[in-house]
Amino acid sequence: MKPSLIQTKNYPILLSSQIGEQLDEFLEDKSYASIFLLMDENIMEHCWPILTKDTQNLKNAELIVIEPGEKQKDIEIAIQLWQTLTEYHADRSSLLINFGGGVISDLGGFVASTFKRGIDFINIPTSLLAMVDASVGGKTGINLLHYKNQVGVFNQPQAIFIQTTFLSTLDRRQLVNGYAEMLKHGLIADVKHWDELIQIQDITAENIQASVEKSIHIKKDIVGQDPLEKGIRKSLNFGHTMGHIIESWSLDHDKKSLLHGEAIAIGIILESYLSRSIGLSEKHFELIKNHINKMFPKYQISSELINNFEEYLNQDKKKKGKEYNFTFVAEIGSHQINQNCSLKEIKESLIYYKENCSCLI
Repeated sequence: MKPSLIQTKNYPILLSSQIGEQLDEFLEDKSYASIFLLMDENIMEHCWPILTKDTQNLKNAELIVIEPGEKQKDIEIAIQLWQTLTEYHADRSSLLINFGGGVISDLGGFVASTFKRGIDFINIPTSLLAMVDASVGGKTGINLLHYKNQVGVFNQPQAIFIQTTFLSTLDRRQLVNGYAEMLKHGLIADVKHWDELIQIQDITAENIQASVEKSIHIKKDIVGQDPLEKGIRKSLNFGHTMGHIIESWSLDHDKKSLLHGEAIAIGIILESYLSRSIGLSEKHFELIKNHINKMFPKYQISSELINNFEEYLNQDKKKKGKEYNFTFVAEIGSHQINQNCSLKEIKESLIYYKENCSCLI
């Protein structure tokens, strides 16, 4: 693909099939005193050989490799990373490169933003989820106990470099994981994007690439209007209030926990169900539900979860007092933020999913 430069208010996003030359130019221009590169073991095996082959200025970078998985987004891992940076004499003229998926960009961004009151970082996303969502927008953070993203800061990277060929290292499950966030972008902001996405019958690295840039533009435009999530940026939370309940529950109770996008896909069904209260038609609700049920694994929502969801809901960052803040869609391609509903209605949505969409994975 031809290189594409997406300029945000604070940093550039380079989208290309090969980022080595542009990454070298960026690093030469900045002249950092030291460079640290954070990745997990899977990225070390599958993506690092591709990146290091095409760059010169990363050959002397200090590599920090952690285990893969959502459980690494933890304060103990953050402490270990701060200690590593200290032991290797990182200072405020150092750079941390977050090379990997959403866990790496969230965790690494948080570590960089807080070490010595902040050092520069850039993101090189390797998963579809990170390319279209997690690495863009300046949200950084870690989980606390079993609750999602409880500790973090808003802080923008210096740049984002997206090499689409990394998508070929992903299996279908990881590709569909990112596809969920792309569907959300269409549902809240662009019906044409939604229509194009649901025409894709089989999610592969090749046939999803053409839609990546559009999703990035949608998120970039929304974040640019509201970087600190006081208004329109709340639209990006569609599917996430309920999705985070499902994801947190799964992390706590399942041997093979749901991926973020899988949980968000369920959240989209649940919040589309709730969106009927503001006018989402049964036709569009059925379209959303049926497409997600076709593309994503169904999940067994237990009676125990239904009876205990409030514990997880009360830890949601969007909660304000006794009000639960949702984004709903009245029609595909639009959104309404700051919507509230009762605990009874939320429970009804979970029961609906259990009775109409659930099955064992």
